[in-house]
Amino acid sequence: MDGSLNMISALTSIVRFSSANEELGAGLAVFPSLTEEELDRNVSLFLHPDEIRSGLSFASDVRRRSFLQGRIAVKMAVKTIFPDIISSETGSGNGSLGEPVLKNFALPYEVSLAHSETWNAGLCFPFSVPMGIDVETISEKNGPVISSVLSNHEKELCKQESDPLWFLHVLWTMKEALGKAIRLGFRVPVEWYESESIQTITAGNQLLHLCRFKHLSMFTAITLSLPQGILSIAFPAEKNLEQAMIRLAGLKPIS
Repeated sequence: MDGSLNMISALTSIVRFSSANEELGAGLAVFPSLTEEELDRNVSLFLHPDEIRSGLSFASDVRRRSFLQGRIAVKMAVKTIFPDIISSETGSGNGSLGEPVLKNFALPYEVSLAHSETWNAGLCFPFSVPMGIDVETISEKNGPVISSVLSNHEKELCKQESDPLWFLHVLWTMKEALGKAIRLGFRVPVEWYESESIQTITAGNQLLHLCRFKHLSMFTAITLSLPQGILSIAFPAEKNLEQAMIRLAGLKPIS
């Protein structure tokens, strides 16, 4: 990785796995919200001029910052797999369903991004293995909104937890990540994203949670906790891929 990545205090991870007899990879990058000075310093290092223009076109300061930081997270995720690319020469835009897509990038890889009040996350993955990512800041104000979209079964799962607010955000980020993986978001009934079960596992010194979905059983989601936040990744429900994503969740600081 080039020295520019040291400009941001980020956590990254990369994993290699086999799918349909192909050797593939997935890359993850997560970092806390940047100060205005940090953002200014890194925009030109990571973003294509078209991305910069798009970001600066927002009248809302919140939307400008979200757009720029989200695109930076995507470029960092791409660079974990392809360290030799020049980030500022690779553009990004929106696909037909509003999903982020890479431009000027010949390899068969896609990206997903997420941002919240305190966190930004980017995921790079093969076109043939659809994935989605979400990150949320844990907040009391989100509680009623999340509760309103939960099934009775999911509400019962919440009652079993010692920290219901935290678990609400676990369920929400899993749903958001799955919506991005299938590229439909919440254009479909929220019942599609109902969780069937949540399994807690230990990976190194981290507690992770694996979600099985009741209706879209061909996908799984993995969740990890961040300081004041929750991050989830949805991916196809294959045993070898599940083990790979558990390894991907082992985030480490950029060296």
